[in-house]
Parts: sequence; C-alpha cells; structure tokens
Amino acid sequence: KFVDEIFPEHGKELKEDDPRLVIPFYDADGTLLAFQGRALRDSKIRYITIKLAEESIKIFGLNTVNKEEKVYVTEGPIDSLFLPNAVATADANLRNAVNYIPKDKLVLVFDNEPRNKDICKIMDKAIEEHFQICIWPEMMKEKDINEMILAGVSREEIIETINTNTFSGIEAELKFSTWKKI
Repeated sequence: KFVDEIFPEHGKELKEDDPRLVIPFYDADGTLLAFQGRALRDSKIRYITIKLAEESIKIFGLNTVNKEEKVYVTEGPIDSLFLPNAVATADANLRNAVNYIPKDKLVLVFDNEPRNKDICKIMDKAIEEHFQICIWPEMMKEKDINEMILAGVSREEIIETINTNTFSGIEAELKFSTWKKI
C-alpha cells in the first residue's frame, strides 16, 4: 500500500496485504536512491524495485563498501549481506558495478544457475571482458548465497568457496565451459 500511495505510476499489481521486507539503496553519500520490496510469502511478484528518480543507480551497498579493497558483487541484496565488503545490483548484470567500483577490485558472484540461459550469457560476456568471476563448484547445489545459508553452509565456508573458485581469462573460460549446462 505504501508503494501505491507514494508511487502510483509504478505499474505493478501488488496485494494490499502482501508483506515485504523493504531494502533501501543509498549512494556513497548516503542519499536514498531506490528501495526494493521482497515478498515474505509466495507472491506473483517476488521483488519490486522502485528507483526514486529515473537516473538513480540501482546498486545496494554503495554507502558501506570500501572501493579500495576486494568488492564482491551479487545479484540480491540479501546475498550481499553474507559477504564482507559486498554490493548487489538487484539484477543479473553484475558487470554494471564497474561504473562505480574499479574493475580490478570486483569479484562477480552470480547465482548458481548453470541451466539459466540468460545468466550463462551474462557470465560469458563477463569472462570475455576479463572480469574476475566466481564459478560455483559442482558440490554447491543451492541457487544463491541465501539458500546456501538456509541449507546450513556457514558464511565462512561460502566466502572460502568463492575465493577458491574465482577465475578470470582462459581459466574462467575453461571452468565456465564445464559448469554451464545449456
């Protein structure tokens, strides 16, 4: 209801009693740029992201990240909360973080969806552009970091898995070719 009242033009069909976790997106100076409502129950629309201005950037965590150190980039804001010094793009195009953080500091941590053609296409492009990217080992069956935590994998194990499975260049191409299932 809050979204409908403040942004009636958002164009999404939300149920009034559809409880959501509201996640704010701030820029490096702490200015609110956008917010995301994540459904807490089954919903036709699991996520809704509203930018306060059309030109607003949509990267979660810019207000807390240290751009001088390694920065993990995830799709979901909740996933990013389990990693040190992380941001989230709120979509699968993790490469967009390069517009705000130096490329040599980025580690792209895509969702673990080797059968998703769109994810695979974006990952392939990231490898082509020489990004550092995590390619999940076969032992990891969960779709994303949040699901890994819910399955009992510790935060430390996830960070270690990401660090030991981050590749670039020809090594990333090789690992990616055996990871993808399309």
